[in-house]
Amino acid sequence: MLPRFLGVLVFLAITVYRWTLHLTIVGEEHRQAIRAKGKKPLHAIWHQRMVGGILAHRGEGYVTMASKSDDGEIIATFLRYWGFRAARGSSSRDGDIASAEFLEALRGAPGGALTPDGPRGPARRCKRGILMLAEQGSALVLPSSSSSSRSRFLNSWDRFLFPLPFSRCVVVFGPALERAPGEGEPDFLTRAEAAIDAVTDEADRLCGITDAPRERSKKA
Repeated sequence: MLPRFLGVLVFLAITVYRWTLHLTIVGEEHRQAIRAKGKKPLHAIWHQRMVGGILAHRGEGYVTMASKSDDGEIIATFLRYWGFRAARGSSSRDGDIASAEFLEALRGAPGGALTPDGPRGPARRCKRGILMLAEQGSALVLPSSSSSSRSRFLNSWDRFLFPLPFSRCVVVFGPALERAPGEGEPDFLTRAEAAIDAVTDEADRLCGITDAPRERSKKA
C-alpha cells in the first residue's frame, strides 16, 4: 500500500511541477506519418532524457514498462494516474512476461514508449527488445528525445537530465525506423542509436544546451 500511496504523491507533485514548464513538440509529422501507414509509434528515448517525454504525453494512453520492485510500483502508480499503462517486469528475470504484457496492452493503445538503454545501461546503447517489440507489435520505432533550457544533470549512471522549474522544454521526434529487408539486428540497433542521438542533439540545440554529458565518467 505504501508504494501506491507514494505514487499518488509523486503524481500530485509532478502535476504542480508540470505547470511551471513551457513544453513544445517538434517533429509531430513523423509520428503522424507512422499512423498514416497503419502502424503504431514506439517512442524510443534514452533513459537520460525520459522526463520530457513523459510530461509531454499525459493522458495519451501509451504503454511503457516498470519493474516489479517497490520503486517500480511507485512509478507504475504515477504513470497510471498520468494516463499511461505500465507493463510490469524485470529485464533480467521476467522480461518475457513483461514483453507479453506490453504487446497485449499495445493492441488497444495508440502506441508505446521505451528507454532502449534502461534501466541500468550501458548508456545510449539499444537493447534488442526495442526491435522485437516493434516488429511483433505492428509498430515503427520513433526516435525521440527531450531537453530543457535550464537543466540539472544528476550523478547517475546516465547523467539523468532533470528540467528545472520554469524551464523551456522541447520534445523532438525524428523519422520513423523500420528494419530494411536483409538488415541484421545489430545493424538496425546501431542505426537506431545514431537516430536517437541525432534528435537528442537537436533538442539540446533548440534549448541552447552545449556539451551535455552522455554518461557518468568511468572515473567518478
